[in-house]
Amino acid sequence: MGSLFTGRHQQIPASDWPAALLAMPEGGVAVFSPAQGSFAGRRIARALLEEAAVLGGGHVVEFPGGDLLLGATTGPGNRARQAIAELTGQTAESWPLPANRSAVKARCEQAQAASAALLPTLAGLEAHCATLPVEDLACLTFFADGTGTRPVAQRLGPASLGLADAESEAVAREWLCRRLLAALADPVQRRRLPALRPGLRLILDLPLGGLPRGAPLAGGAPDDPNRPIALLPLASLADPGGFAAMEAGLRAAGWAVGLVATDACALDWVEAPGLVWAVPATAEPPAHRPPRLIALGQPTPGWCRAPGILHEGTSP
Repeated sequence: MGSLFTGRHQQIPASDWPAALLAMPEGGVAVFSPAQGSFAGRRIARALLEEAAVLGGGHVVEFPGGDLLLGATTGPGNRARQAIAELTGQTAESWPLPANRSAVKARCEQAQAASAALLPTLAGLEAHCATLPVEDLACLTFFADGTGTRPVAQRLGPASLGLADAESEAVAREWLCRRLLAALADPVQRRRLPALRPGLRLILDLPLGGLPRGAPLAGGAPDDPNRPIALLPLASLADPGGFAAMEAGLRAAGWAVGLVATDACALDWVEAPGLVWAVPATAEPPAHRPPRLIALGQPTPGWCRAPGILHEGTSP
């Protein structure tokens, strides 16, 4: 059995995972990264697991519900788990092997049972996003500050398609963000988008690439505390150099820059000084709360009603 783990990575079919699990040597590790968050984030997580399989010997298995590393040594697997959390904001699970085979088996069966039939094909999803009426591709939500109830900010972002699969929803977000920016630049299409309220600070969702070159979207003065906020997906940090250039360009154009994450635990793993954070409002405050925070969703917990926190749910 030891010949299966030679220090080289081999991606195996999902149907072969039971045999690979039984062949795990003493001192191995299983790391499971669930299919959550953005499409780009899942690709980053999968690449980290594959690197761990190369460094420590083992296999990576792709399931509809996530990706599994069966590694022969624990070090690379544990480092991959930490890096996944830092770069994507998603928490991967891990188990020492072979002692925890039963737990890994149950997790694999659950991930394998995720119905791929319910997931749209990429081509079908792209076609749907491309043909969605302009009136349906965006939504507008409003935010109050601190203990206030009066709207002070408005977020214009892509509409949720309500897909069961988080990865497909994230892919749709990217395509709809691009369409939204194109519609904002076209006077005819812009009239078909939700009407922005004068006097409210703008929070605008952007795709991974940020604003397209030459986009006619004005920012504010560098010292304006109410200058618009550009929200970039957390996966943008996977390219540090590209993100730094994009951030500098947005700031020079008069935008504040923020990150949007699908899980508030990203605040505990990722350091991003000077950026605004937009995360789901959790029942308990995060351990590491940034100076500027946008709490998404309702109901609004009490800790969100504090100065410097924009919380969702108000309407003009």
